[in-house]
Amino acid sequence: MPFEPLSVASRGDNAVTIDKYRRLRLSSAAIKTLAVTQFTPVVVSVDVENKRIGIVKQELAKVPNASTVRPDKRGYLGTAIGKKVCDKLALTDADLPVKFVYVGKVDDGPTFWHTFELA
Repeated sequence: MPFEPLSVASRGDNAVTIDKYRRLRLSSAAIKTLAVTQFTPVVVSVDVENKRIGIVKQELAKVPNASTVRPDKRGYLGTAIGKKVCDKLALTDADLPVKFVYVGKVDDGPTFWHTFELA
């Protein structure tokens, strides 16, 4: 019986995930796309209608009255922001973990959001 080669999907996709503990995490490809470090404050927004997450650097967007979060060295933005996203999108414990794939930049007036859509 000849050997049959297996193909494994690349794990280097550009995505945001929310795990079962409701932690929001950027993939390493997303970190490169957004060009963020541990010290970069970012703003997270939610498009409830399209089930999308928007992320932008605060220094570029200067979004007024927005709370910022900073990724840690593993790419986590934290549980507090993950809980808020889950609440806005009505994601329950049964839905988690979830993955949001990169759609591209979306122009929302003065801000170009890096957009991730629920997969």
